[in-house]
Amino acid sequence: MDAREVVNAIEGIIKEKKIEKSKLSEIVKSIFLSILKKKYDIPEEESAEDYFTVTFNIDTGDVEIIHEREVVKDEDFEKEISQIKLSDALALDDEAEVGDDIPEIIDFDSFGRRHIIAAKQILAQKIKKVERANTYDTYIEKIGDIIMGSIHQITPREIKINYEDIEVIMPKSESVFNERYRRGELIKAVIKDVYYRNQDVKVIVSRSDSDFIKKLFETEVPEISDGIIEIIQVARRPGIRSKVILETLDSRVDPVGACVGQRGARITAIVSELNKEKIDIIQKIDEPKMFITRLLGIKTEYHLELNTDEKTADVIVPDHIYDDVLGLKNSNVELTEEVSGYKLKVMTETEYDELTNLTIEKVEEFTDDLKAMLYANNIKDAETFYETDKDIILAIDGMDEDKYNYIKATLDSYYTE
Repeated sequence: MDAREVVNAIEGIIKEKKIEKSKLSEIVKSIFLSILKKKYDIPEEESAEDYFTVTFNIDTGDVEIIHEREVVKDEDFEKEISQIKLSDALALDDEAEVGDDIPEIIDFDSFGRRHIIAAKQILAQKIKKVERANTYDTYIEKIGDIIMGSIHQITPREIKINYEDIEVIMPKSESVFNERYRRGELIKAVIKDVYYRNQDVKVIVSRSDSDFIKKLFETEVPEISDGIIEIIQVARRPGIRSKVILETLDSRVDPVGACVGQRGARITAIVSELNKEKIDIIQKIDEPKMFITRLLGIKTEYHLELNTDEKTADVIVPDHIYDDVLGLKNSNVELTEEVSGYKLKVMTETEYDELTNLTIEKVEEFTDDLKAMLYANNIKDAETFYETDKDIILAIDGMDEDKYNYIKATLDSYYTE
């Protein structure tokens, strides 16, 4: 065994690994310098480069090691690593003189088995370190890009995906709850993060991140990738619903229509990739009432009362669209709140009427006899009382001006409060 084994290993690496030649050359030099340091017992505080010059030809795989030492008189010889006796120097160069620096080529055969094995181990470690650095540098620039790989392992905590020459990880938290993954199937995901863990590089991908939807739109809609339409926000409940908010830089371009595509081709492709997750595409509007209306997707008559100071909104909708306005697991309301910044209170018209309509029964100040009198004449709530002509109420048996004024003042006090 000789040092040529190290060179042969290097040649194999050149063929198999994608490592820059300059980096590989430095690795080779550092390995041989490491062997020399051990072989010649060079003190820790000193460098082998102080005494040796290592040259590596990456094209031919040749390594040349030159040991330079100062010629000293035989009787003055003290340090083998830096000095050579004059008698030995003359054997190398018959013109050598005291004080000269004599270069000597180190024979590979002088290294020995133990040093060569150590060198190969160091080579493997350094190559792995460079590979990790290359992987990190490559994929840190790809954060936000969509990749497609093949699932090769599924565990309760994560899904491992083969992509090109690396393994990427999709943690359970980055998967979608209602999707089913199978070993061997191709899967798309967005690169979310890249970091070192346990001395290895981990590339984390996601299908639940909002950026996944954003990138799908960029892929399917040329106007977005060209910068004509801008996605300014994506709010998402993975697997349930998402809202994509758009702006256009060209007033001639309908951003919603562009994203839907002819006969819905573009949005159909996106929804299909998202396992039929509901996607709402909305153009940004500065007027909050209209914007909230579009976010909720209400297309029928309803009542919306805004408090712009407190950023709240009361939404009263017909009973038959209440569930649609809320959305599955309240997703439509929650996403609307997230995008608009308003806290919403949604109720049906029936609920609103029950809440706002003051019935005679609720008026604690009225006696049972007075309540019975009003009920007997179909005056069951405050609204009916106010809408009924005063003379008609005064004509009720047992009613007089004082009672009428008392009833009205009492009801008025409820609304004043």
